[in-house]
Amino acid sequence: MDKNAAAQIETIKTWVTTQEHLPEITDHDIHTFLHSNYYDVEKTKSTNRKLLHFWAPVCKGTFSDLDVLSKELQSTMAVVEMIFPPQPTPEGYKLAIFRFATTDASKFNVYSATKYASLCLDQWLKEDGLIEGHIIIYDLAGCHLGQLARLRFFPVKNYFYFVQEALPIRMKEMHFANIPSIMDKILLFLKPFMKRELLDVMHLHTTNESLLKVIPANCLPNEYGGTAGPFKQFKDEFQAKLLANRDAILQAEMEQRVDESKRASRGYGLFNMFRK
Repeated sequence: MDKNAAAQIETIKTWVTTQEHLPEITDHDIHTFLHSNYYDVEKTKSTNRKLLHFWAPVCKGTFSDLDVLSKELQSTMAVVEMIFPPQPTPEGYKLAIFRFATTDASKFNVYSATKYASLCLDQWLKEDGLIEGHIIIYDLAGCHLGQLARLRFFPVKNYFYFVQEALPIRMKEMHFANIPSIMDKILLFLKPFMKRELLDVMHLHTTNESLLKVIPANCLPNEYGGTAGPFKQFKDEFQAKLLANRDAILQAEMEQRVDESKRASRGYGLFNMFRK
C-alpha cells in the first residue's frame, strides 16, 4: 500500500467517526472501497453508505438471516450455484459465475437466490477486492418461462442496485452465457434496473464457443470448454469457505448495522440514507 492510499484510509476512518449512525469499518474494507472507486474519497464514502443500506432494517431480507446452515440458504444452494475460479485473465480480472443447479422452477425463489448471490459476491470481494477488475457471468442454461414467471420487482431491483451502486467492485464485463430463446423477455424485465454503464459491458452468448472467444480457456471451468477445472470443485471449495466463515458472517450481520437512533436526519428515504 502506498503512502497516498494509507492517508486516504485515515481520511475515511476520520469521516466514519463523524457519522455516529455508521458502524466501524476495518482498514481492509476501506481499502477495498477506495480501490473499487479508483481512490476517489468522496465516491468511496458514497459507496460505503449505499452498502450499509443493505445491512439496514429498511432493506431487511437482502442482508439478513445469513446463516449458511439455515434451511433457506441450504435449499437455495441446491437450486443456484456461484463459483469464483482463481485464475485471472491477462488483464488481471477475475471471474464470478452464477448458474442454475436445477431446471425445476418450483424450487426457484428469487428472494433467496438474490440474497445468496449478494452474500457470495460480498464474500468474494473480501478476498479479491483489490484486483484490477471483475467479470460476472450469468449462465442461463436451463432457464425457461418457469423461472421468469417467478422473478419479482423488488428483489431484482435491489440486487442490481447492490451490484452497481453499493458493491466495492470494478465491474469490467458482464456476460450472459447459454442464453435461452426467451432472452428477449428476460432482458425486458432486467434492463430497467441496469445503468448505461452496465449495459455497455454486457455481452450475450448462445454457445460456449462464443464465450471462449472473449474469456481465456484457463479461466473457465471445464464445463464451458475451459481448462481451469470442474465446476463442482470450485463450488465445493467456495461453499466450504462460506461454512468456515459462518461465525464471521453472522457477527457482521449483527454489527454492520446503521443505528437510526443516532442519525442526524431520521428519514428512511434513499435521499436521507445516502446524504453526506
